[in-house]
Amino acid sequence: MTSDSGPKAGWTKDKAGATLAATTGFFLTLGPALETTKQLTQRHAYTAASLAGLAVAVLAYWIGMRVMRKLP
Repeated sequence: MTSDSGPKAGWTKDKAGATLAATTGFFLTLGPALETTKQLTQRHAYTAASLAGLAVAVLAYWIGMRVMRKLP
């Protein structure tokens, strides 16, 4: 008896493209967000910049998934 226990693909083109968009969005946002938050608040600048980058990454992932699903 043979079993079909080969590895299942965890990454699709949709997930890979959306993850790339999210990562790029996070790192491109982090610099300007850090500059802005350092001027606004000194105590929590890195936390606020990281949260802003995370928000952009989530939005970029959502948009990336929608765009990648429409591609052939």
